[in-house]
Amino acid sequence: MNITLRIPGYLLDMILTDLRRRHEFARERVGFVCCKQAPVPSGHLLLAYKYTPIRDKQYIENQTVGAEFDASAIREAMQLALDEDAAVLHVHLHDHPGRPSMSKTDNREIQALMPCFVSLCPKRVHGALVLSADRATAKVWGTHLPPDGTSMTKITSVGARIRFLGGV
Repeated sequence: MNITLRIPGYLLDMILTDLRRRHEFARERVGFVCCKQAPVPSGHLLLAYKYTPIRDKQYIENQTVGAEFDASAIREAMQLALDEDAAVLHVHLHDHPGRPSMSKTDNREIQALMPCFVSLCPKRVHGALVLSADRATAKVWGTHLPPDGTSMTKITSVGARIRFLGGV
């Protein structure tokens, strides 16, 4: 099954700008991207339309990880999924050129978190998006997908020009 993500160029720029902001103690910023989901013959198309950053006060000081946040941030993201009937992607930045990859911590924590989103909104896929300066990688979970998730097939930024960001 193919899962494709399209992000409007202006939204990608907004996300990158926000994720590059400094935090008092967290080494990374985190947010959630809301997507409309449409069936296509080969799988699903996700169209990103909204970005919601985690608020400063929701971060928890923990120097062993890039960013840790409290349960209220998760509840707000889950409420977005419900209220907007959205596919939700946890997003953060590894600010270097080239294809990013998820760290062991990313994989472990996202694997634990995403089944909760799928249980809440089973008609949608939910996942994690990691951006770099010029590329992206993502993994999604859904009721019809393997329990350990599946890599996103194609990620593009669309606008005045179309830019390939990543995929398998």
